[in-house]
Amino acid sequence: MKVRVGRRKLLEPTLTELPHGPHGLARELVTGSQRQRLLYAVTVVVADRGYLTATIADIAAAAKVSRRTFYQHFPDKEACFLAAAETGRDLMIDHLERVMREVFAEPVEPLEALRLGIHEYLTLLRDEPSFARSFYLETAPAGARAIESFERCQHWFAGFIRSWRAGAGPVDPPVPDDAYLAVTDATNEAVRRTLRAGGDLLELEDIVLYIHRTLLGLGAPTD
Repeated sequence: MKVRVGRRKLLEPTLTELPHGPHGLARELVTGSQRQRLLYAVTVVVADRGYLTATIADIAAAAKVSRRTFYQHFPDKEACFLAAAETGRDLMIDHLERVMREVFAEPVEPLEALRLGIHEYLTLLRDEPSFARSFYLETAPAGARAIESFERCQHWFAGFIRSWRAGAGPVDPPVPDDAYLAVTDATNEAVRRTLRAGGDLLELEDIVLYIHRTLLGLGAPTD
């Protein structure tokens, strides 16, 4: 089964820069474009330089806006990073939800649906290196609020996995609630380790599937 759900790159601005001089564009379009470019810029700059090293001047320059314009949108670097993280993760979740709706639109075995979901997730992160590095490697340096934001996303993943497990059939003893977060924690650590090493995230597909099967009471494949 192949999944065909197109998407734009996460956080990619619709306008990379505004025309010079009088342009007659609506104010909402101008400010919206500036915000989009700042969210994209903080993602790229933090991925390249690290959160602690990245500066507001770096972000503004990458977004092709002035520092004054930056402060019209965000009070500080943390606020800009948090907005980019939450917007990017919302877009990622929206895409994965659309993918899984397509997967379940046809008869499919639970494990095959899980495999397809894992493949799409890893493919998205592989195709979004700046997003992946910024928000999987730089969340901890960004501080407590960034960590809380990331954990909210992990609770969404845990809830999705819980729903999938319920549809895969009963298990005795029941899977503890904390096991679903343990699955996301183990998966994320594998992703982080691969990102740090510069490896191919798609090579994690088998191990991530193994993590899900083992922790959720499905056992490892015997063939």
